[in-house]
Amino acid sequence: MLKNKFAGIISPILLLQMPAAFAAGDTQWLVAPYLWYPAISLGQSSSGGGGGISGSDLLSKTDAVGMIRIEAAQDHWGVTFDYIFLSLADTRSVALPAPPGGNVDVRGDLDLSVIEFAGFYRPTGNDSGVNYLAGLRSISTDKALLVTPPFGGPTQRFEGDNRVTDFMLGARYLHRFNDHWNLTARADFSFGDSEGTFNLMGGLGYRFNDLFAINLGYRHVNLEYEGAVDGVSETTEIELSGPTLGLLFRF
Repeated sequence: MLKNKFAGIISPILLLQMPAAFAAGDTQWLVAPYLWYPAISLGQSSSGGGGGISGSDLLSKTDAVGMIRIEAAQDHWGVTFDYIFLSLADTRSVALPAPPGGNVDVRGDLDLSVIEFAGFYRPTGNDSGVNYLAGLRSISTDKALLVTPPFGGPTQRFEGDNRVTDFMLGARYLHRFNDHWNLTARADFSFGDSEGTFNLMGGLGYRFNDLFAINLGYRHVNLEYEGAVDGVSETTEIELSGPTLGLLFRF
């Protein structure tokens, strides 16, 4: 509760600085659609006992994911919007300890969207060097598990949808080797409704001209939150890790 109050106070203060910062001068825009090819895993554990299923890899798959980042900046201040959406399904076999042993067959369907809105401060007054970020991250998940127990038991269906909102703090870094090549890195952590969310990114970019650039990198996201599945308290952990390819348009 205290963390949510802190987020509710600090985030508006930072973001309300944006109109004054954008009142004069030219606005620099960035639109960056990304293709992400991560290994995705869904793990779930029950703290209530019964009525659910626990496992470290109920869903595990590598798939393509679309992302987009939109930014506007002037001098030292800017705002950034980041959106991720994925929808996938997978079938897994989870081994049970003996006794009774056997395998549980699990079909998992997962829809996940992550929306991030943040303000950032650029001490150098341009995109080079370190930027400091603070804002809000909203995570929505809709998952369904079809569970078939061993030895011919009846299939059961467990469904759950959750939405959590976190306060996010982070930093990013851009180093330009020359007019064309650059190195980027970012790390942030969000907290509040979730149990904690980590986001790590790194990449190597090539700038063709003032308008267009590409970035090849790697991104790791770890999401953990509590929710209810058929009335049972569950902790869900989602991990996404894999290479990214971004197209960056500046104007």
